[in-house]
Amino acid sequence: LQTWEPSMIGWLKGTLHSRDPSKGSVILAVGGVGYEVRVSLQTLSQIGEELGNECELWIHTHAREDQLVLFGFASIAEKQMFLMLTRVPKVGPRYAMAVLGGFPLDDLIHILVAAQQGKLEKIPGIGKKTAEQILLSTRDKAEKMLAATGTAPPKSEGKKPKAAPLDALSAEATEVLVNLGWRPKQVEKALTAILAREPELTKGRLDDLVRKALAQLMGR
Repeated sequence: LQTWEPSMIGWLKGTLHSRDPSKGSVILAVGGVGYEVRVSLQTLSQIGEELGNECELWIHTHAREDQLVLFGFASIAEKQMFLMLTRVPKVGPRYAMAVLGGFPLDDLIHILVAAQQGKLEKIPGIGKKTAEQILLSTRDKAEKMLAATGTAPPKSEGKKPKAAPLDALSAEATEVLVNLGWRPKQVEKALTAILAREPELTKGRLDDLVRKALAQLMGR
């Protein structure tokens, strides 16, 4: 019997048809076909919010007997990191995307090289043993990526601000973060701190607020 092997999609260029931050997905219109692609919050923020804009993504085609899922990345380096993480025992695509969404790529590389296990453990779904396994499996490769990029280590966020009220945009950000596995009280506390420091974010983009709240939750 012949087994069916789907064609692998490695890269897509099209226009942004729709985006769903709560699910971490976008639909790209390419030649009259809409491709649904799962993306990290970091990539989603780089794509932007303007529907109809041209968009390019590096793609990993995840094929199983019962499903075919496309994962998209703003850079080839992020795709390489995703593949590194999925090769770690008990870290599938879902948790790999959670790790990528928790940190900007440069910060994540430094975390792996410096073996900052505690920061990995803050990601929902990543426990102590999994964080240890991630470091054991990826540290050497992360060192090579660091040597290639030559990026500086992440900076501290500074002092914590006083509390501030939440608004409608924060409700959307809360939905996104809770869907990622964070507890509602954790999210509310982080958003309150962020908006106290940067109240102008209430009139900004959802992606920006979510990324800054993530940094607050991760203690960055």
